Amino acid sequence: MSIHPTAIINAGAELGENVEVGPYAVIEENVAVGDGCRIGPHVHICGHTTIGAGTRIYVGANVGDEPQDLHYHGQESYTEIGRNCVIREYATIHRGSEENTKTVVGDGAMLMGFAHVGHNCTIGNEVVIANGTLLAGHVDVGERAFISGGCLIQQFVRIGRVVMVGGGNKFSQDIPPYCMLQLEQIQGANVVGLKRCGVKPPARKAIRAAIKTYFFSGLNRSNALAAIREEHGPIPEIEEFATFIENTRKGIVPGRDMKARK
Repeated sequence: MSIHPTAIINAGAELGENVEVGPYAVIEENVAVGDGCRIGPHVHICGHTTIGAGTRIYVGANVGDEPQDLHYHGQESYTEIGRNCVIREYATIHRGSEENTKTVVGDGAMLMGFAHVGHNCTIGNEVVIANGTLLAGHVDVGERAFISGGCLIQQFVRIGRVVMVGGGNKFSQDIPPYCMLQLEQIQGANVVGLKRCGVKPPARKAIRAAIKTYFFSGLNRSNALAAIREEHGPIPEIEEFATFIENTRKGIVPGRDMKARK
């Protein structure tokens, strides 16, 4: 274990084996840091926060602080960071706002510089959130999604698995799994992401067809989903896509040159 003499670590904090803590870092009571973590200079970890083994947190990041929510009045809530995450410089992750709720970042996630994850967000495994992207409270991001830099995401939005969001987008509706968004509209399937996560060619072909049917055929929601299930129903990824859409409460972002459907 290597702890810089200027670091401040509360006696109630728990540090695993082989943890490194840099200059002027502050680790408060009720924080648990897993084995092999590296905590950089001026990092502040507070609240009831758990950091998974092997995670690296870079200079100035703030993890587990109070939510930016006017309804929060000091109730006990939590932050959970997975194993082998990378949290880059000056990123911020806030704990849950309601009592006994939590903000979760999954294993292997990467938050680049100045990214913000608001209270009660759930970030799946191996998600990448690039520089300066801001997630409001209660945003849900599926596994292996990639959100490029400078994006603004409204509260309660859901982003499905293996979604690719281009830089500079802002949106307030859900993005179904496997889609690619740019110019605040669905442009098609995240073909590269599908290949990288091992989706087989027949399923990739079906996903591309399902996205084309839903977003670009002109059918209404119920008819589009019926057509998709009739043609591709036995494929698990297709059912995931359709079920995600059926469960939306924010609406689905529109396809290219199409109007949004509530």
